[in-house]
Amino acid sequence: MISLQWSVVIPTYQREAILLRCLYWITQQTLLPKEIIVVDASPHWRDTYTQVMTGLARQFTNIQWYYICADRASSAAQRNQGIALNTADIIFLIDDDSLMYPNCAKEVMQIYTADIQQQIAGIMPFLNPLPPEISVERYQIKKPSLVKQYLLKLKTGLRHFAKTLIRDDDIFIPYDFSYPSYQVPESLKQFDVYCVPMIHGARMSYRREILAQIQFEEILARYAVNEDNDVCYRSSRLGMLLHAMRPQICHLQVGGGRLSRFTVTALWGFNQVALHRLHSADLTRFQHLFVKLLRRRLFTQAIKDILDQRWTLPAMRGIWFVWQHYQEIITKTPEELRHWYPKFQQDLINRDKH
Repeated sequence: MISLQWSVVIPTYQREAILLRCLYWITQQTLLPKEIIVVDASPHWRDTYTQVMTGLARQFTNIQWYYICADRASSAAQRNQGIALNTADIIFLIDDDSLMYPNCAKEVMQIYTADIQQQIAGIMPFLNPLPPEISVERYQIKKPSLVKQYLLKLKTGLRHFAKTLIRDDDIFIPYDFSYPSYQVPESLKQFDVYCVPMIHGARMSYRREILAQIQFEEILARYAVNEDNDVCYRSSRLGMLLHAMRPQICHLQVGGGRLSRFTVTALWGFNQVALHRLHSADLTRFQHLFVKLLRRRLFTQAIKDILDQRWTLPAMRGIWFVWQHYQEIITKTPEELRHWYPKFQQDLINRDKH
């Protein structure tokens, strides 16, 4: 018997169609959430609010619905805004293009419930490349043909190969330069889980008391790259992070409303420097490791650009741009950085509009 309750927080920005699919699959969970909290930074958010509150919300009145306007367009700030409304024991933090399989929440919650000593800080469901089957006719979504499924699996396999070339510290350099070490307790091994240093930002879940101590860093703007890595690492100091293989979720990685690949890659690098300027145990050591990291990323991002047929190599160019300009960030004091960095990010984002 599951006694814990869960809620879900979703930041969104101008991606109404995929958000509706995301919300639909949340309502199809075999264990329904206590709350669904959407924080929308879109200019015309009220239109989607009306559609959700007069549609799904009326069909599922046993769920508490919150659909609110974002205080600012930052997925990190939006998540904090949603977390502040939460009253459930466990908070799922997913992207607006993450589709939960029907048993996803129930299977995750079974693990949290079995963790009587509360050693778990967060759990990440297994990533399925295919979306769950949709039988509701009004969404007009068909299961991919066998050929498309094969091609999708092939592309996923190539992506996996590219990822094997990237170590954990190629994604995020820990503030203490190492990850906490944990072992799965015997009582939890039946759930097919294993410890991981980080969990993916599109499919996170945490205990509420963890997020009460660890907030998302609001210095980051818009699609706040590295916000998840920052929270994962600081949370891992308080408890283990698990990858659960039975609960499943699909992350569609829809492009609409997002930034260009060049800008996202550049923000990955700049945000990491900014976060380390605020939290690093040793900035000199960080700079040494960061330069080595940029060298590796130039190579791995070029591979990923080619696999995705991005012939202008935007991700690789983004890494090179970071290499040229990251010292502008590292030389700031934390106080200067909090004042200066939001405008720096916005100037970079504004390039996408041109």
